[in-house]
Amino acid sequence: MVDKLQFSIGILSWKGYDSLTNSLVSYQKNGLSKLTKNKFICLPEYNDEGIKIAKRFGYEPILIEKNIGILSGFKELAEAMPEGPILLLENDLELVESAETTFSQLKKSIEYLLKYDLIQVRLRSKSKPGEPFVALKKYKKYWSDNYFSKLLRFLRPYKAEKLIGTATYFLDNPEIRHPHKIEKLHEGFFLLPSSIMNWANLAILVDRDKYLNTIIERAEKTKVKKHINGFKNIEIELNSFWWRKQNFKILVTPGLFTHKRLSHRGY
Repeated sequence: MVDKLQFSIGILSWKGYDSLTNSLVSYQKNGLSKLTKNKFICLPEYNDEGIKIAKRFGYEPILIEKNIGILSGFKELAEAMPEGPILLLENDLELVESAETTFSQLKKSIEYLLKYDLIQVRLRSKSKPGEPFVALKKYKKYWSDNYFSKLLRFLRPYKAEKLIGTATYFLDNPEIRHPHKIEKLHEGFFLLPSSIMNWANLAILVDRDKYLNTIIERAEKTKVKKHINGFKNIEIELNSFWWRKQNFKILVTPGLFTHKRLSHRGY
């Protein structure tokens, strides 16, 4: 008998059903779908194929007739999910670790989420993050051990500080390089403040109510000029001074998911 964990799984999938199927196969193969009975797929602009895929893999479909964008899609998804820890995924996030690793990482992530009152746990794979991951290039540009990087840090210290959190994806021991900002909790698990790492939508574990009442609510109120396909996407709205000054707590893990988009862009 497979041990269950106290969390729910929610996937946002606007079209992109080839990517969705690939991801769901990996969740079935590597044990994720067996860890909870609470599993949902939000299907904006749905069709029969999407409904059949959700039911085939044992996920409850949340049906929306029109495309409502990333922010509203995740809001609808979270509102339909039970209270407590929720794992939020997009349709193109393939699970690349074994069932044993998946269980142990999620168990520890849920424990830390509650213990440290975290705003989010990041579960994108450190070893196989997938593309794109532009923050890595930016971190190396500012934090390499050469004259040019040192000059950049001197000229743009605020920009350099914002990038420190990315060290958790680049260095094996980021707490040694940045001891005043990054704390090692366990092998591969690092605690850091939101002042040095932006919000991310990809593969995150969050508390449902905190997500809706803090993150979604703030993103809805924030006015920005840039949108994705005409809609808000949360990441753009939260890349702000407000986010950094809150000093929310973020946990970066070794990670479980890679970004693998197939033929359709989707979310």
